[in-house]
Amino acid sequence: MDASISALWRLLLLNSLVFGIEVCVAAGFNLAPALLLKSGMERSQMSLVLGVGPFLALILVPAIGVTSDQCRSSLGRRRPFILILSFGICLSLLLIPYGELIGNALGGKPYAMLILTIGVVLLDCCTELCWAPMEALISDAYGNTDLSERSFLVYSFMMNAGGSVGYLLAAIDSRENSFLAEWVGGQEQAVFLLLFLLLVFSLGVTAFKAKEKVSEESDSPQNLTLTQNRRCRICDFVPRTCIQSVLAFTRLIPKCLQNSMEIPSVLRRLQVAHFFMWAALLCYIEFFSDFVGEAVYPGRPHAVVGSEERKLFDQGVRMASFGLLIQCVTATVSSMFLEIVVKRIGERKTLQLSMAIFTVGMTVLVIVRTPLMVVMMSSLTGLASAAANSIPFALVGTYHEQREIFFAFDSPATESSGVGAHMAALNTSYYLAQIMLSVFMGYIVHITRSVTTYITCAALLGMVACFTLSRIVVTEEELQTIQNDRAS
Repeated sequence: MDASISALWRLLLLNSLVFGIEVCVAAGFNLAPALLLKSGMERSQMSLVLGVGPFLALILVPAIGVTSDQCRSSLGRRRPFILILSFGICLSLLLIPYGELIGNALGGKPYAMLILTIGVVLLDCCTELCWAPMEALISDAYGNTDLSERSFLVYSFMMNAGGSVGYLLAAIDSRENSFLAEWVGGQEQAVFLLLFLLLVFSLGVTAFKAKEKVSEESDSPQNLTLTQNRRCRICDFVPRTCIQSVLAFTRLIPKCLQNSMEIPSVLRRLQVAHFFMWAALLCYIEFFSDFVGEAVYPGRPHAVVGSEERKLFDQGVRMASFGLLIQCVTATVSSMFLEIVVKRIGERKTLQLSMAIFTVGMTVLVIVRTPLMVVMMSSLTGLASAAANSIPFALVGTYHEQREIFFAFDSPATESSGVGAHMAALNTSYYLAQIMLSVFMGYIVHITRSVTTYITCAALLGMVACFTLSRIVVTEEELQTIQNDRAS
């Protein structure tokens, strides 16, 4: 029993950075849109700024995955990338709250808007990029062990717990006269200072607890190296070599993007299902505030400040934020029991069950639009969030533990990538879902002239996710059946 508790404690410490980053994401992006609007930015410009991060992540994540597989730094394979990206997050947490102050010192409002934009894009991009090496680090540490599956359940638990704390941190004490707010220059500045300190602490815990082994061989036999001696010099912090490695890394991007499309068939099926799962979840998460503010509470976001319609909309936004908090809390609790569910019904059925519950919740919300139903149906989405954040990545680890089985029917060139590259390929489906929703949902709602379309689309995407999840491969027998069907 003591050994089990000790192993769980080590898992929690290793995932402390996951908790810290998710706190920054939840709190930072709860406040960042308001700061952008306060700087004088139009809503259309703000939407464009918020879409830059996922687009950059889509381009850069495959290269980071492959490069970390081949890294032979004295710090290990994953930690150098985690440290560099975490430094970018820390920098963004300083630029965002003090962007206006720095910009005004440099020359006025345009500079303030530019610095704030850089901070928001840097926060979005670096947090998105950091997930892939973190997931690969967990797989490296617990792959081929009894804790392989549990490690990603703890990862999901820490992520959802961080989201809950982040939403609470952004909401508490909105007064401007608190001691910390007066000392650092305002309430937003106080929140971002707390985020900065929390991230530095959680990074230190994870970096210390990881204890990666320095590998003499790269995890991937692909000929995608940074330097001629196959050493990841960008991780050695030598200025001259760092510049060479950055240039080499840039040249890697097109090749890695191509390789991210050439993945084993079992991963392709999982990637498609992952895409539709996150398309459904993000359609709910990103547009829930608009739906509640206009459909549940008959408010209007563009009404005159102080008018009854504007007050109703603001009240709806607060209710939506409470619903998202309920989702995070439910997801955190679900993560604690997800292992039991997986052992009873398996990975595929657990994922399908979570998305079926999510679809039912969205369907009910379309029909019955009341504040009570907002809270109740938000609680039903937590299981889907917990499952999407853990089980697909655990399956990737399983595939690599038994690559002679799951990759046996693919060409050597296709199956040769390391676990970091395949984790990154799975993450690209998440970024594609973000980009797709950013591009199309506004247009679809404009045509239908109803914000209920957001939740309707979430329900439809949830149904498609249930179907695509039926096609993922979990066991060797299923893979053999698929191959026999193809042969016949």
